[in-house]
Parts: sequence; structure tokens; C-alpha cells
Amino acid sequence: MAFPARNRGREGRPAFPRNSRDGRMKLHYFQGSCALAPHIALEWAGADYELAEMKRSQTRAPEFLAKNPAGKVPVLELDDGTCVSQVNAVLLYIAETWPAAGLGPESNDGGSTDSRHAMQRWLSHFNGDVHTSFTPYFMTHRYADSDAAKAEVKDHAAGEVAFQLGVIEDHMAGRDWMLGDARSILDPYLFVFTVWAGFMPDRLNAFPNLKAFNKRMKEDPGVHNALKMQGMA
Repeated sequence: MAFPARNRGREGRPAFPRNSRDGRMKLHYFQGSCALAPHIALEWAGADYELAEMKRSQTRAPEFLAKNPAGKVPVLELDDGTCVSQVNAVLLYIAETWPAAGLGPESNDGGSTDSRHAMQRWLSHFNGDVHTSFTPYFMTHRYADSDAAKAEVKDHAAGEVAFQLGVIEDHMAGRDWMLGDARSILDPYLFVFTVWAGFMPDRLNAFPNLKAFNKRMKEDPGVHNALKMQGMA
């Protein structure tokens, strides 16, 4: 996926929401969210950025909705005020803006069609299937009112999380990274899932490949820096 020239869309219209500001690029996040994925990618890319920590309640404030009308993190606010939102879009933006970091499909099979399709497939799977499987588990209040109903929702959600992690567990057999020998923007996103799974009763005990991946990532300097900056290490 190729992004348009910064802040310009078709017929010269802005491609992303824009806010007037000067200064460094800023990543809007809140602790424990999927914004950790682009944060790690920024570290790997060697980008010059700063963090803007949010509270969940602040994502509905008019000032933030001007950056992302969906009211979600992450939002990457560029130095000219352009805002890139939604985790997949932010990750792809980082991969394409810092190609020397080797986080896009170009670092795997020279950017072949198969490599590009694999990255798009896994990004879609992560965002549409894996990510959403965690939501009912950690936010049961959105789906049920009584304690009994919440327990049932959480039980079903745990089963779906286990199923989705099992798909990735099988894929990671014999691999260090999602796309093989080279790390990519997929790996920070997968790391987020392994962090979330660590707060569930079985943790990653049923997934030795993912457990090893989580350990390997935590030993990476860029990952350690991101975790420390977010107060998670």
C-alpha cells in the first residue's frame, strides 16, 4: 500500500486530518493499548518523535476527535500537523517512510508480490480477527450487565483468543519473525497480543512459539525502550 504525498490527496485535498502545529512528530497513545506496536516500530526506524499519553476518556474530547474522528489510538501526528490514525495505517506509514529500517515487505523476498500479500493478509488478520477477540475478554461490561453474563462472555472470549493465537502459534513454528528471517511491522503488533495474553489465566503456556517470541522481543533494545517509556518495564 502506497501512501499519497504527505498531507495531499486527490485534487490537492488533505489525505489525513490536519492540525496546525510545529515541532516533532508525536505519537498519541495510552498505556496497554495497541499503540505500543507503532511505538516499537518508531524505535526500530530510529525516528525522531515524542509521546503524548492519553487517558481513555480523553479520546472523545473534541481536540482529539479533530485528530481521529473515530476516537481511537494510535494517532501519529506529523510535524506539519497531519494525523495518521488506525494501527495498520500507522504501521504501514512507518514502514514506507523509513524504508532503510527494513520493516516493510521489501525486506522479505525483495518486496515480491507474495511477500506483499503475506503482509497485507496478516495485518488484516491481526486487526480484524485477533485484536477483536481480546475486546470481550477485557471489556465485558460492553457486552453484558450481570455477573453471570459477564462470566459467560469472558469464557467465550478466552476460547476465541486461544483459537486465534493457535493459528499464529502454528505459523511461528521454526520462525523468529512473522515473515521469516527479517523483522517487520507485523512483529510489534504480534508482540502486543502476547503482552495482552500475559494478563489471562493461562498466559502463553499453551503457545511455546509465541512465548519464545515474547521473550525474544523483550530482549530487543527498541522494544525495551518503548516499554520503559510507557511505564511497562
